[in-house]
Amino acid sequence: MSKYKVIQNGVRVPSGEPVYQVVTTDAGNPMVVSELMTKKEAEAAVKALSPAKKPAQKKAPAKKAPAKKAVKR
Repeated sequence: MSKYKVIQNGVRVPSGEPVYQVVTTDAGNPMVVSELMTKKEAEAAVKALSPAKKPAQKKAPAKKAPAKKAVKR
């Protein structure tokens, strides 16, 4: 499964605002996933790309077999 992270990748020229990209590492090679965006947009993209975590399911307690009654003779 791939892990995603946000990296800063330069600044916008007119405003000097930093720009970010979402990247993943597959087999040690980082690959760019998304286009240039603000940090808030990049964090939202990571959240959208990451699989949703499933809540842990509780195991039902094992049912005990009813006790056998002794037959009186």
